Amino acid sequence: MATAVQEASAVLSLSDPRVKEKLQELRQTDNFTNLWYFFRTYLFFFLAIGGTIWFYQVQATEEWSWWWNVPVTLVAIILVGAGQHQLTGLAHEASHHILFKNRTWNDLASDWLCMFPMYSMTQHYRLQHLAHHQFVNDPDRDPDISQLQTSGHWLPFPLGPGVFVKTLLKQLWIPNLIRFIFIRAKYNSMPTDKNPYLKKGWRPNRTTVRVGILYMLGLIAALVTFVRLEEPFWLAVVPAALYVAAFAFYALIPANMYHQSRVHPVISMRALSLMRITFITLLFNGLAWLSLYVTPYAAFYYFLLWIVPILTSFSFFMILRQIVQHGNGDRGWLTNTRVFFAHPFINFAVFPLGQDYHLPHHVFASVPHYRLRRLHEFLLGCQEYREQCVVVKGYFLPYEKPKRNPTVVDVLGPEYFHRAAEVYIDNDVLADDEVEEKDDILRQGEEEKQKRRAEMEQAAP
Repeated sequence: MATAVQEASAVLSLSDPRVKEKLQELRQTDNFTNLWYFFRTYLFFFLAIGGTIWFYQVQATEEWSWWWNVPVTLVAIILVGAGQHQLTGLAHEASHHILFKNRTWNDLASDWLCMFPMYSMTQHYRLQHLAHHQFVNDPDRDPDISQLQTSGHWLPFPLGPGVFVKTLLKQLWIPNLIRFIFIRAKYNSMPTDKNPYLKKGWRPNRTTVRVGILYMLGLIAALVTFVRLEEPFWLAVVPAALYVAAFAFYALIPANMYHQSRVHPVISMRALSLMRITFITLLFNGLAWLSLYVTPYAAFYYFLLWIVPILTSFSFFMILRQIVQHGNGDRGWLTNTRVFFAHPFINFAVFPLGQDYHLPHHVFASVPHYRLRRLHEFLLGCQEYREQCVVVKGYFLPYEKPKRNPTVVDVLGPEYFHRAAEVYIDNDVLADDEVEEKDDILRQGEEEKQKRRAEMEQAAP
């Protein structure tokens, strides 16, 4: 850290040209580093899920008490949920086009290896996330706030420690976790009008979503039926026919039935939809054939060790992160979020892949996650960053003794609540995207800035 700070020791301001030079160095994306993170994440899944299934087999063979499966399953659900958060962390990189250099491969890898397995889509997530960056903490335009309000998870900041802990305990109630993830799915998995980039006059077409849901239900019904009847011929023929019909529907419907955004996708929405139903078809058919020829529990294992974590532990880790990264923050450039240091497992499960260095990410979103630490250490040499950056150490309890930095619980309280004099609008986040009516989108930000200045002038004595 000392080297990075010394590098910027003479830098007095974030506007210094040397900051821009350093940024150009740090924002370079390579095609290899994230391959390691993909390998690491999928190895983690293999060990957590494979180890749990192996234990089930040993338990049955050795005739141990069935109750041994309960704690093992609970641990597996927690671990898999943490791994799923890692997957969405990689998709987060892709939303900024910094997962891989080639944009097409960037989105293909994100969808097939991250978002499709999580029943989501990179482009839908990108639209929400870019708006979150551009209009961070704006109650009218930041989709993250809208999503938390809709799911009932937005909190009336500032909060005392007791109220915050009590609120988090409420989120452990399974229906609250499921509600959170279902509302998030509406924002990130399907067309929605909760976005400032929506094309004017266009409204989501529910037919495309309904056909997709009907296809999934029909496919599952057919697969379950023919597996139970042990009919491999019909198991091969009927699901294939259903897939061809669904594929033809999505291939032939008019383009305006797909999501229409002023931020253009890298891959067309039609192609993405066709790939998505293909992924689901391959996945569900694979589970059916495994159930028929390998183990009758294949689909059950998938539900227990993948779907249940999405609905519970992954949802809880998302809540822990999403509430605290911007909760009780204002709309200033350097005060809308913080930097977090916590226990290694909390960092892995709650702040994956650079989410702990959230302030430098919001300051310069084009820097890959594996260089955010270097960026933060360099920026500490800039006076305004050093003075305004809040470094959080510890989630509930202090990370260090004696305590020198606030915990997560501390920064959500009254002591850290204030309103920035200037509203920050991150227009740079759209710089690398093909955007229609960009001037109109940028004008929204300027109008918001002027509105904030007027409010401050009125409030001045």
